[in-house]
Amino acid sequence: MAISVMILDPQNDFEKHFFLPVATESFFKECWIPAIQSLGLRWVDLFSTGVDVEEEDLPSILAELDQLKEWADQNLEEEQKTKLFERVEGIKEKIPNAFQRKDAVVFIG
Repeated sequence: MAISVMILDPQNDFEKHFFLPVATESFFKECWIPAIQSLGLRWVDLFSTGVDVEEEDLPSILAELDQLKEWADQNLEEEQKTKLFERVEGIKEKIPNAFQRKDAVVFIG
């Protein structure tokens, strides 16, 4: 199983094909969960069970992803850090594009 980002109730081809990988469940448990617990991250913690996200939630989620990267930089091995950074940067760069419609809802899980 894997955690990913997709748009709920897609309205066009862009939305139907919008997909961002976040992490495999094993990598999430191994590398993300320790950071989530250490930092008390609320939004990122919900990724493992699944969470619906609206555009207004983005600033909080992006801030938590930055905290996650800072933690990873200090606590993960180089290979793990590289993998986590790659996914986090992809999410930060691309997730704002998911909200081309004001009423779009993104599912992360």
